[in-house]
Amino acid sequence: MVTVFAEDDPAILWPEPDLSVLQSGERPPPQFPIEVFGGAWGDWITAAANASACPVDYVAGPLLAGVSGLIGNARWAKVTSTWVEPPHLWVGSVGYSGNGKSPGADPLMRTVLPAIERRMAIDFPDKLREWQMAAEFIKAQEDTFKGALREAIKKGTSPPPPPPPRIIDLDNPPQEPRLRQYDVTIEKVATLLATAAPKGLLITRDELSGWIEGMSAYNVSGRSFWLEAYGGRPYRVERQKLPKPIDIPRLAVAVYGSTQPDKLVSLMRDFDDGLMARFLWAWPTPVEFRIGREVPQIEWAINSLDKLRELDLTAENPPQPILLPVAAAAVSTIEELGRNMQQRQRWAGGMLCSAFGKARGHVLRLSLTLEFLWWCGAPGFEAPPAEISEAAVAAADLLVDDYFVPMAERVYGDAALPEVERLTTTLARWIKRQQPVPETVNARNIQRAKLTGLREAVKVATATNNLIDADWLRPIPNRAGGTPGRQRADFAVNPRLRRAVADV
Repeated sequence: MVTVFAEDDPAILWPEPDLSVLQSGERPPPQFPIEVFGGAWGDWITAAANASACPVDYVAGPLLAGVSGLIGNARWAKVTSTWVEPPHLWVGSVGYSGNGKSPGADPLMRTVLPAIERRMAIDFPDKLREWQMAAEFIKAQEDTFKGALREAIKKGTSPPPPPPPRIIDLDNPPQEPRLRQYDVTIEKVATLLATAAPKGLLITRDELSGWIEGMSAYNVSGRSFWLEAYGGRPYRVERQKLPKPIDIPRLAVAVYGSTQPDKLVSLMRDFDDGLMARFLWAWPTPVEFRIGREVPQIEWAINSLDKLRELDLTAENPPQPILLPVAAAAVSTIEELGRNMQQRQRWAGGMLCSAFGKARGHVLRLSLTLEFLWWCGAPGFEAPPAEISEAAVAAADLLVDDYFVPMAERVYGDAALPEVERLTTTLARWIKRQQPVPETVNARNIQRAKLTGLREAVKVATATNNLIDADWLRPIPNRAGGTPGRQRADFAVNPRLRRAVADV
């Protein structure tokens, strides 16, 4: 279609802007394979996405992370005696403000999981009272003994028999059971995993960049703690301020959070220690906004997922996860995917190489998660699965190979852009997001917008020069006789952008 401009329209004096700078290096997102969830959960995800006016990706991602946290250490996946994996998944939603990340997570995070947490803690007040009564009784016994001992010493008589050993730890009162955790200090998370949440926790962060960037802000070993929190291995936290070490039998947490593309880029400039590769990313194309309706079957979702809450570790001392073997016919599927990812690693670099390396483990974790998601969503009261079926492995393989790996290529590919392209694209997207597109922009205001990478004058100049070449901007000459000193660096914005960006 040819756009016709009036003779007095200033846009007629400008060429067409180069809109390719908006998509520089950005790959199109893969379509989410909703069929892997089965009919019941697939319908629920679709209904929740429609009600939240967001892509299904933003509902399915939190659901996967939440389910993996609910299963927790009660069930681990087993391929061989040396290869076992906890189910805990780390999922990150990527998108600009207003794309629907938070609304997509709300049905689960605001409604379903809080209801399950209330059920988890229903008998906690009684347990706390029992502990308090036992603590008072023990203190009374010890005070009585101390008084009798002092009296015996004073009179020179035989000392009284000591009180029985403590049956509870007076320094550690019981913690209220929980699934979700927002306070991510190492000491707090370690204490909960050692006491209140032996199955693990779901760490939820509305902005992942704040959590990741702050991991080592107050503790140099903070990032290593979170790296370990993916594998489920024993871990000991020792601090001078702690009266005694905190021993965590299995350090494993699930993670769900979201971030914006510009902030994600800054996270990927650090060295690759494998932290980012632990995430399964979802960065879909936004859907057209519409007023949503109430999410149907909320009670069904609560009651279904509550079955996962009732799963427990073995009754041994100490309790252990129940290991679910992979069906013999499905082992070759995991093996084939692992070899395929090995081949792709040879041609990949940076964080994408690490993401390929994690793919086979992701398949195993996802297959366990999907197996139990299907089970809890089915009607009736069937016994929990005793193995990971061939169908679950095939569904997880599809999810990884057709969605999460292409999505990793999209996420890490955009982050791997040369800096000049990235700065130009960041500025172009910022101009596009203004409503309406401004008539002018100023270099100082661009710096004040706190855009990733564009806080220094020299980098703003690089990006504006590139947008001048792309016919987005034109420098506005400073007025004759103006104030001497620093130039204002004002730029006129191509008026054709007001028409063009609406179609991008």
